[in-house]
Amino acid sequence: MKNPTLLVVVAIVIGIMILPVAQTTKLVLSIFTLLIILYVKRGYIFVAIGSRLLSGKNPNPEKGWRYYEMGWRAGLPPKYTIMLGNLFVQRGDAHVALQIYDSVINKQLKARTKDGEIIASAKISKSMALWVLDKKEEAIDSLQVLREEGRMDANLAVNLGSYLLEMGRLDEVKSLIDESTEQLPESPGMTDNRGHYLYLTGALHEAQRLYDVFITDGTPRFPEAYVHAAQVKIALGKHRTAVVLLRKALECPFYQITTVKEEDVSQMLSEQKELAESAVNEDELIEDVLERALYEDEVIDEDFPNTDIDEDDEVEPNIELTPEDYKDETDPEVLIDPEDVSELESVLFDDDYDGVDDHDKK
Repeated sequence: MKNPTLLVVVAIVIGIMILPVAQTTKLVLSIFTLLIILYVKRGYIFVAIGSRLLSGKNPNPEKGWRYYEMGWRAGLPPKYTIMLGNLFVQRGDAHVALQIYDSVINKQLKARTKDGEIIASAKISKSMALWVLDKKEEAIDSLQVLREEGRMDANLAVNLGSYLLEMGRLDEVKSLIDESTEQLPESPGMTDNRGHYLYLTGALHEAQRLYDVFITDGTPRFPEAYVHAAQVKIALGKHRTAVVLLRKALECPFYQITTVKEEDVSQMLSEQKELAESAVNEDELIEDVLERALYEDEVIDEDFPNTDIDEDDEVEPNIELTPEDYKDETDPEVLIDPEDVSELESVLFDDDYDGVDDHDKK
């Protein structure tokens, strides 16, 4: 039954219509029933008005958020209340969000039949409000308790992972990544946490491979993914690619819970533009650096066979091939439309990998 309320309303109206009373009485009863239903459902009405005020032609954010708060206080089902709290912590007021989450948790704890899933969901969302309010240790501890209780889901894994990464607790991040990978299908947030962990632990080339695939195939919609991918490129000296990634980051929405600030990303972009314009050809530079790193210690073995050509050696005729020798009239001509290749995709896959396993460097 998708809409039980509508079914109840229809049943009541039909019941009133068949009552053996005057039409005026039926009308009064119908209006009275409608008013009762509107009062019971006033929370939905306030939220609808708030949404209209926030997204209409002439937005009024202050009034819109006030109607959202009225909707919460009027009463909504637990899942919708948590969703409303998420809106407050992302775009509105984390203090109000904290009150919303606590109200859901307290009601569930007092109920005869407690819904553990609702309580866990509210606590996971509450951690975001705590983090925004700079109660970082409390946010982490609340999620660790849920984890110890065996309540692992993608939201918990992403939130806890990003908090631990921000705090530099990399050993705990590694344990969380291993645990969540075994138990859950990977979400975009989990992939970003894994890539950022690789970057912070110095596995730059592995992080680069992960982000190149993630961004071109997954097209994340949150700025952290592009900023973290750009940090990897910057560490590898690939400033032009970093510029493209940072521009993509600035196209994403920035919320209160976003771990990177829009002004910081803009500053990074300005710095990378300058480096990209003043740097030498970065592909040649990277190749040179990697070549020197790989072949810095040359091994000389006197027992190597002599491969020099002496007068006594028989030399085969030197047959040089010209470009004409490679042409085949039967080969079809392949044309690539440059418009079919996005700027980000073309820049990402212009990068050459040197095949070095970063974990061997640790």
